[in-house]
Amino acid sequence: MFKLRPGPLSRINAKTIFDTATYIGFLIFVLALPFGYSTAFLNIGLSFVLLGWVGRMVSERKLSWQRTALDLPIVLFLGLSLIACLFAPHPARSSLGYFWKLLRAILLFYAVIQSRLQSRWQHLVIAFIVAAGISSALGLWYYANDTRLAIDFMGRVGVQFQEELEAQEVRKSLHISDELRAELRECSVPLSESATLAPSKQPDEWRIDDPARQRRYVVRKDETHLMVYMIEQRLTGTFKMPNDLGAYLALGLPFVMGYFLAGWRQYPKQKQNRVRIILVLGAVVILMSANLVLTLTRAAWISVTFATVCLGVYLVVSRGNRVTRFPLRRLESAGGLRRRILLGAAVIIVVIGVSSFLMPQHIKARFQTVIKQPIGFMGERPQWWQTSLELIKKYPLTGIGLGRFRYEYQHSGPPEQYNIPYHAHNIYLHITVEHGIPSLLLFLWIVVIICQQVYGIRRATDFWGSGTFIGASGFLISALIYGLADNILHQRTVLLFWFIVGMIFYIKLLKDENDEETLETG
Repeated sequence: MFKLRPGPLSRINAKTIFDTATYIGFLIFVLALPFGYSTAFLNIGLSFVLLGWVGRMVSERKLSWQRTALDLPIVLFLGLSLIACLFAPHPARSSLGYFWKLLRAILLFYAVIQSRLQSRWQHLVIAFIVAAGISSALGLWYYANDTRLAIDFMGRVGVQFQEELEAQEVRKSLHISDELRAELRECSVPLSESATLAPSKQPDEWRIDDPARQRRYVVRKDETHLMVYMIEQRLTGTFKMPNDLGAYLALGLPFVMGYFLAGWRQYPKQKQNRVRIILVLGAVVILMSANLVLTLTRAAWISVTFATVCLGVYLVVSRGNRVTRFPLRRLESAGGLRRRILLGAAVIIVVIGVSSFLMPQHIKARFQTVIKQPIGFMGERPQWWQTSLELIKKYPLTGIGLGRFRYEYQHSGPPEQYNIPYHAHNIYLHITVEHGIPSLLLFLWIVVIICQQVYGIRRATDFWGSGTFIGASGFLISALIYGLADNILHQRTVLLFWFIVGMIFYIKLLKDENDEETLETG
C-alpha cells in the first residue's frame, strides 16, 4: 500500500498558529512604530503579540519563561514605580496610566525574549529599516511641500476676521487690514509693514508671511474663534512633534547605521549581495540623517554624532587589531587600512562642505547655537532641572509619582512660567524626581546589564551578528547621551527602547544556544 505524505496543513497545530500570530504582531508593530498617527495599527500589532504569547502557553499548558539578568532589577524598578504612584504627594489616577505604559513596554521586552522567532528576527530588523526609510522619505516630501512643520500656539482672534481673510483670498489680495494687525498684536504677533497673506493648501486655513521678522503664521478656523499659530521650521514628519521624530531618530538611526557599517566588511556568504546591501542601507541612513537635521533637535544631533564617532573609532581599532594578527600581510593590510581611513575622511569632509554650502539659513543658525552656546540657548531647561532638584530634595525616596511632573512644576516652579513641561527633559533627573533615588540606581543597574549583553555579541563574524553589535552599541550610546537633555522613556520612544533591548537579549540568547550545541557536537 502507498503511504500518503503529510501535507503542509497537517503540520499546522496550535503552537504554529500562536507563533505565527506573534511573528505577525511584531511585524505590524515595527511597521507602525515610526508613524505617529497609526496608534490603532500599533495596538493591533501588540495585541497579536500578546495573543500569540499567552495562547502558546495555554496550548502547551505550562508557563515557559526564559530568565534574564534583568529580571530582578526590572521587578524592583516596577515595584518602586507602583509605590511612587500610590504614595505620591498629590496622587492622581493618571499616574497609573503612565505606569501601564511603562509596564507595557517592559512586557514587550519579555515578549521578544520569550518568542520563538529563531532566524525570523532578521525579518523584524528588515521591517524596521524599511519602515524607517519610508517614514524618512515621507518626511522629506512633507518638508519639500511645506507641510507637517511644528507650530506654536500664539492666541485667538475674533471670528469676524474670517470674512476678510476669505475675501482677500478670493481677490488674491495680499493686504492685511489695520484692524487685523491690531488684533494679532494682542496675541504677541507684531507684524511688520511687509507682512502679507499667503495662499494655503488646506481648507479653512490662511497663512501670513513676515519676511522682515523671519516669521510665518497660520490662522485656522475654530468653532468660536480663529486660532493663530506660529510656524516653526522644524520637521515633524510622520510624528506629531519634532522632538518625537528626533527621539525616534536618536535611537533608531545608530541602530540602522550598525548594519550599514557591517555591510562594508567582507563576508563570504554575502559577497554577491554586498553592493546591494550597502546601497540600500546607505540610502536609508541618508534619508534618516536628513530628517534628523530638519527636526532641529540639537540633543539628537549631538547624541547621534557622538555615537557615530564612537562607532568609527571602534571600526578603525578593530581593523587595526585584525591587521596585527597576520604578520605576513601586515604591510599590505596596513596600507589598505590607511587608504580606507583617508577615503572615509575625504568623504566626510566633502559631505560636510557641501552640506554647509547648501544648508538653509535657519539650520545654520541652529548649528551656531550648539557651537557658540549663547545665553539662553538651552531654553528653559536649566529652570526645569533646578525645580527637579528641589523636588528631589523634598521627595527623595518615593518621588512625586509617575506623570506628575507637570502638576508639581506648576505649583512648585518659578512664578513666571512660559512653557510647562510634561517631564524634566533629562531622563536621569526625571526618573529620580518621579520614581525616587532608588529607582535611578536600579535604572543604572539595568543599563550596566544591557551593556554586558551588547559586549557579549562583539565576536559575531556574520553580517547580522556584527550589524547588531555595532548598531546596538550606537543605539545605547546615543540613547544615554540624548537622555541628558530629553526623556527617552516617553510615548513611543519607550516602546522602541525596550523593543531594541529585547532584540539584543534575544540575539545573545540564540548565540549562547548555538555555542552550546557546537560544544556538544564538537
